[in-house]
Amino acid sequence: MNQLLRKYVCRTLLASLLAFGTFNASAEEESAHSISANVLLATEYLYRGITQTNEDPTLQGGFDYGHASGFYIGTWASNLEFNPSTSDAASLEIDFYAGYGFSAGGLDFDLGYLYYMYTGQNEDAGADYDFWEIYGSVGKEFDGSLAPSVSVGFAWSPDFYGEDDDGIYINGSFGLSLPAGISPYVNVGYQDVSGDKTTAAGFDYFHYAVGAAKDVGPLTLDISWNDADLCSGSQDACEAVVFSVSSSF
Repeated sequence: MNQLLRKYVCRTLLASLLAFGTFNASAEEESAHSISANVLLATEYLYRGITQTNEDPTLQGGFDYGHASGFYIGTWASNLEFNPSTSDAASLEIDFYAGYGFSAGGLDFDLGYLYYMYTGQNEDAGADYDFWEIYGSVGKEFDGSLAPSVSVGFAWSPDFYGEDDDGIYINGSFGLSLPAGISPYVNVGYQDVSGDKTTAAGFDYFHYAVGAAKDVGPLTLDISWNDADLCSGSQDACEAVVFSVSSSF
């Protein structure tokens, strides 16, 4: 998935950010099927610039199946800490997604469907975070010593985050490959929600991340500065330096 490939991905996402491993169906011919797993430990889980773990560490992981045709399906999970002082706090996010990736005209395209499920929420108290969205992205990797890459993506949900109204997300990213295997990047996103449970006005905000990643053996180390202009009272939920260690196999 895109930055949704990642929740960006992660899913931009997140986002973004995972590699497929392959296995051989025979000694002579490479299989059209691939299965991979991934695991990540980070100082905090941010979703589109907003903390999902109340600034606490997160452990995340997932499984993916891919086909040579471009079709893929997978699942991903992370711990959560929503509203820790209330009874409606969700403790676990589990995502399910499927999509199709292909190349055309020198560009890489990705289209898919993503369902977010939050366990531990107290539905009797009015908590209803579960929602789905469709997403898409287009990107290109350029030749050259720095191998620059760019991508833009979108996501749309008719019931964003249980807010009972449309949510539209647009994001873009730019990355380089520097000597010594260091890969700096910049991600920028815009989230707009038409309305919510408490006001018909809705809300919108921008967020960004500036960071760098480096592969060290089987591990990928990543550090980034993140900020969003949504938080007016406490900036703690919208500003963070996040360090992560991840691996795919």
